[in-house]
Amino acid sequence: MLALLAGLALPLAGCAAHLGSNSGEPLAPDSILVCDRAYEPTFVDLVDSARERIDIVQWELLDGVATDEIIEVLGAAADRGLAIRVLLDEEISDNHTGVDRLLARGVNAKLDNNASVRVHAKMVVADGEQTLLGSTNWSTASIDYNHECNVKLKNSGSASYLVAWIDQLWKDSSLRQPPALEQSNDARHRALVNDGLLSHLLEHIEAASESIDFTMYATYLQPSDPSAPAMQVFAALASAASRGVLVRGVADWSDWNPGNNESNQDAVNWLETRGVDMRWEQPDVLTHAKAFRIDDGLQIQTANVSSGGLAYNHEAGAWVTETSVREDFQQWFDALWADSQDTPPAR
Repeated sequence: MLALLAGLALPLAGCAAHLGSNSGEPLAPDSILVCDRAYEPTFVDLVDSARERIDIVQWELLDGVATDEIIEVLGAAADRGLAIRVLLDEEISDNHTGVDRLLARGVNAKLDNNASVRVHAKMVVADGEQTLLGSTNWSTASIDYNHECNVKLKNSGSASYLVAWIDQLWKDSSLRQPPALEQSNDARHRALVNDGLLSHLLEHIEAASESIDFTMYATYLQPSDPSAPAMQVFAALASAASRGVLVRGVADWSDWNPGNNESNQDAVNWLETRGVDMRWEQPDVLTHAKAFRIDDGLQIQTANVSSGGLAYNHEAGAWVTETSVREDFQQWFDALWADSQDTPPAR
């Protein structure tokens, strides 16, 4: 476990702003990619700039220096009069004390009310206008050491949609249907929740004509059940490769979680025999990102490629087609790919 916290600096320690433009002029995109160490300063900026309210759903709030700062930033926002609510999953034992810590700082916080459904989303919505969502958990490992991918959206349509979803979860987390709310027609950003993640992902993989790059933290191969969500995704990736689409994936290999390694290896072997080019991340850093760049679009999500992630948990994501975000993700992924290896690290 100590090796997990070793981390690697690499060129992956940023991505919170666009890396350049052909004109040489600075860009101000409506969305930005938020990779790795960029999460905490982006979160702080989002909270500090909020004027009225902050709505948050988080899978876990673990004890640690990084999360102490998260709580203090939210407490300071509450002190200046912002309405804040934080929903945490009841399954994580640290979340129970996490709620108490937030309440002590004046932040309205509670656990979800359904023990049979995981609330696995990780997102922050400020003023119903801006959203930060993706793979980063509220833990020191996730914030300070892992490879993570998030996106910050400035879009009131998708933000309002996600606030309506949080409203549902806050009242009753057993409800699974998406909000009865239309998003804007802005094709550059679209919020996704629950079952919408799988259907949207399959639609775009099946339509891909050039290339797909993706990351895989955890999965479970079920070759005897082609209807399983992971098998639907894997079959779509294999089909894309068979029609000439360049499909590349980086899978996590952990030095502390052999069960996850074995599940990933089964999936990687299955994909490689069907033309998908796979690599393995270094074992001393967790690649926890859940992202698919498909031709000119990027799906960032909180869900793993599994039945839990794509059929049972409460999960969120976004589809983004802004050029700056796609280019920043490509630079992030290419660095990850270059640092990865073709065979699993030695046991």
